[in-house]
Amino acid sequence: MRFVLPKGRLLRDSLEILRRAGYKIDEPGERRLIQRFNGHEVLLARAFDVPVYVEHGVDVGITGSDVVEERGSDVFVPLDLPFGKCRLSLAMPRESVTPPEDMDGYRIATKYERITRNYFSSLGVEVEVIKLSGSVELAPKVGIADAIVDIVETGTTLRANGLVEVDKVMDVSAQLLVNRISQKTKFDEINSLVLAIKEVVKDGA
Repeated sequence: MRFVLPKGRLLRDSLEILRRAGYKIDEPGERRLIQRFNGHEVLLARAFDVPVYVEHGVDVGITGSDVVEERGSDVFVPLDLPFGKCRLSLAMPRESVTPPEDMDGYRIATKYERITRNYFSSLGVEVEVIKLSGSVELAPKVGIADAIVDIVETGTTLRANGLVEVDKVMDVSAQLLVNRISQKTKFDEINSLVLAIKEVVKDGA
């Protein structure tokens, strides 16, 4: 099987849960993006690109549910995984806190453009979404946005930048993704993997 795993904070836990499920995959070398372990091919990609690789032909991937939701990729998600837990939240400067339903016309900085639009659309609120790739908490500080939608783990970064959470947009955890064609053509292999990981999760991964 071909696996695509996320570089960064989810990689170690992804490798660990696969190892505990019986797939002996070592951490790929930093500069080698594709390696083979025990007959399996392992690709490393940015977390945001994992659903795209899975949708277009890689058998199995792991990434955050925030990424899956934002990308809107056509992949099968058989399992939520017990790591990468955090939340995607709406935050703004503490001195200008406003309820989300009163944010008509506000500018929202985020790298989660699709999720943010859907969130405000569900409230019947029209906002201007400013897409940034990183350090979105700077946007209100320099006056280019009124609020942000971003990942929150402990809230330390928000507090350091004078921001407070106004609303939780969604809970986030890592997810197992499966290519829809592989799910049929490699049914036995995929099913064995899913069942093995389910057992690991049940035993307390």
